[in-house]
Amino acid sequence: MAGEEINEDYPVEIHGTYQLVAEVGPIRTSEKVDLVSTYTLNSVFWVYLATQGINPKEHPVKQELERIRLYMNRVKEITDKKKAGKLDRGAASRFVKNALWEPKLKNASKLPIKE
Repeated sequence: MAGEEINEDYPVEIHGTYQLVAEVGPIRTSEKVDLVSTYTLNSVFWVYLATQGINPKEHPVKQELERIRLYMNRVKEITDKKKAGKLDRGAASRFVKNALWEPKLKNASKLPIKE
């Protein structure tokens, strides 16, 4: 239990095939599935340890779950950035130009009266 040593019969962690690449590229659905399946396997292993009387909070599987959760958050950030709106520079400059509009002088706006 809490004071017991970790039994060597139990694996330390279950590794997934997903590796987060630093380069910006499209995140495929298969990579998301790898993350979710790896997290699920580690969660099942967490439950297995609990049923065997081993405290999973003191087992290295907790660090593995935190690492996978970190990767899942990174993937979410990347996909959210891609969904964010893009700045249209032309439209932005038109907004600023129209916001700074000043009326012409009164004398300049009068047209000559034709009789």
